[in-house]
Amino acid sequence: MDSELERAGSRRVYGDPDGRWCEVFLDTYRLPAGRTLELHRVRVGAGRTGVVVLARRDGLTLMVRQWRPAVGRWMWELPRGFGESGPAADALRELAEETGLRGGAAEVLALVDVDSGLLESEVAVVEVTVPADAVLGGGGSGDGEVASARWWSREELADGIRRGEVRDGFTLAALGVAAAYG
Repeated sequence: MDSELERAGSRRVYGDPDGRWCEVFLDTYRLPAGRTLELHRVRVGAGRTGVVVLARRDGLTLMVRQWRPAVGRWMWELPRGFGESGPAADALRELAEETGLRGGAAEVLALVDVDSGLLESEVAVVEVTVPADAVLGGGGSGDGEVASARWWSREELADGIRRGEVRDGFTLAALGVAAAYG
């Protein structure tokens, strides 16, 4: 088995003042042959475990539509957010913030590294059961982050992936985890 590479140095090249939202580091690694390699690493949410929410109700999965400036387009994706207190509580908070829904049981299914080449922080895939009588908060969030939300069947999710409507890495990783659980 390969051994870990030694980090010979690290320099913070960007970050918000308190490092709460985003920091970028330039790390130098010493390779086995003696050469060095420089790689960027991004830490978000102060390095706390983020969450992606698999909100489920009656065999359906909740998706939200948001504008993503980094890719310049609207994206259908699972609700997600930064970690603050712990994955289960964070998932319930994000679900409420983005959709107005109050979830019931929340279970961490897995931890994923959605971009192991760049993002330092892991993300918890949390399945949240939503009561059948829960009503979406007007189809979007109170803060305007989410433009709309709707429940998707398994077939609609598969079709959305094939058509390229669902292509967010967090969402695809979480749906892969969900498929492993059946």
